[in-house]
Amino acid sequence: MPVTGQRDPEQIKGVLTEWMARQMPEATGVTITDLVVPQSSGFSNETFLLDATWNEDGRTVEAEMVLRSQPAMNLLFPEIDLVTQQYLSMKLLGEGSDVPVPHMRWAERDASIIGGPFFMMDRLNGKVPGDVPPYTQEGFVCDMTPEQRARWAHNGIEAMTRVGKVDWRAAGFGHLDLTHHGALGPEQRMGYFRNYREWALRGEAHPVIDPTWEWLVANWPDDGEFIELCWGDARPGNQMYGGDDLTEVIGVFDWEMVSLGNSESDLGWWLFLQEFSLASGGATLLPGMLDHDASIALWEQLAGRPATHVDFYETLAGFQFGLVMVRIAQTYVEQSGDPQMGAMAVYNPVNALTARRLGIEVPGLDATLP
Repeated sequence: MPVTGQRDPEQIKGVLTEWMARQMPEATGVTITDLVVPQSSGFSNETFLLDATWNEDGRTVEAEMVLRSQPAMNLLFPEIDLVTQQYLSMKLLGEGSDVPVPHMRWAERDASIIGGPFFMMDRLNGKVPGDVPPYTQEGFVCDMTPEQRARWAHNGIEAMTRVGKVDWRAAGFGHLDLTHHGALGPEQRMGYFRNYREWALRGEAHPVIDPTWEWLVANWPDDGEFIELCWGDARPGNQMYGGDDLTEVIGVFDWEMVSLGNSESDLGWWLFLQEFSLASGGATLLPGMLDHDASIALWEQLAGRPATHVDFYETLAGFQFGLVMVRIAQTYVEQSGDPQMGAMAVYNPVNALTARRLGIEVPGLDATLP
């Protein structure tokens, strides 16, 4: 469910102009020449595109920027800190890694400015694979030759593996050690998801999430030797592609699920989201795209180690995505006042795929897939 329309763009334009001027005391004539809200701006952040000009050092500066703000509603995660999770992650990556991210400008925690914390970054010019309709059915990926699509697929996974290779301690990501959930490693990750489940379900039983959690706890891998930076929301739809043939990854976005742990979890999320994209849209892989096994093989080659727990991390991805769907359903109920909208918390393609993986039977659930 895209987050749009929570704040008045014209009102924001005025307060932002004043705010930007305060961020650049050496500049004069700060002007926002254009500000728009994209029709679809993501599941959990409000996004504005803006063009600005100002005078600095005797010259006129023109900048195309993006503002992302923490939503005033529609919270999908129990622990949200847009400035730390997204702004700081991209800032640190830009300063200390080869992960492609936009240039970060400023961040603001004071919610009184526009109604919530926000940050601003330079806009990259490229193309992002679409979710609706899925990029396997429409868009620039469909227009590629099989050879181009093979490079596109390779480069997407290669960019993902760069994240896990970041020296997170040297880069300054120590704040991601969430000690209130336990010791860094499997204990901490399990503690986080236990809390997430309790927060999202609000004490209610769930016919897919509950047995999936039991399976996860019983099969949690002892893989604490791999404490790496994990992107969290690893998928083509969070990558921007550029270059002459649109196969080069020029931006890696959406760090609200960033964490420390085994970066094989990013591979599990990538694979589950690809299965979801294909199954929910009734689509098939296009020539040149990497199937499940080929994606794993490439990850292993690039990561330099075997993917020994990929089945677990695919299942964990289904569990986590299922919690997101619960929160989306709750939001629909709260906004519409229609309790029947709550059925989406169970009856959705995410839960259907997870249930199928574990042999969980819920009458009518399979009907949510084409």
